[in-house]
Amino acid sequence: MSDSLKAAEKQALILQQDKEVWEPKANSSELMVQVETVQSLAKAAPVKIGRRAVFSWLRIFVHSPRKGERVNLRIPIPIPLVGLLLPTQPPVNQALRLRNMVVASEDPAKTLETYLDSLMAVEFIRVQDDDELVVIGLD
Repeated sequence: MSDSLKAAEKQALILQQDKEVWEPKANSSELMVQVETVQSLAKAAPVKIGRRAVFSWLRIFVHSPRKGERVNLRIPIPIPLVGLLLPTQPPVNQALRLRNMVVASEDPAKTLETYLDSLMAVEFIRVQDDDELVVIGLD
């Protein structure tokens, strides 16, 4: 991992204090560092990857900030070894979308937390309205 990526990753962990970490008008190399930082933050833990060897999980995630409700339902599907084929981190386009949401957000730490909680290895449905987020997929 490069030194600039490590530095950006450390800065990403303190988003609450310093929103300037994610500059809206970054050049291409800074933008890629930010995208790689988001991907490294969203990478699946080794325990999760090991759990996928035994079970695939059907997951339903619903977040409604106005109502203060959050539903995170996980249903195990006993299909061994299929979960090991699932990706361990989000693709570049999804990481770039998250980076842009963090830049535009009033509360970047909360935005990052909600989006990372909703990430799944394979998403069948992702519907995001102004006041509600619904994601259904495999994790």
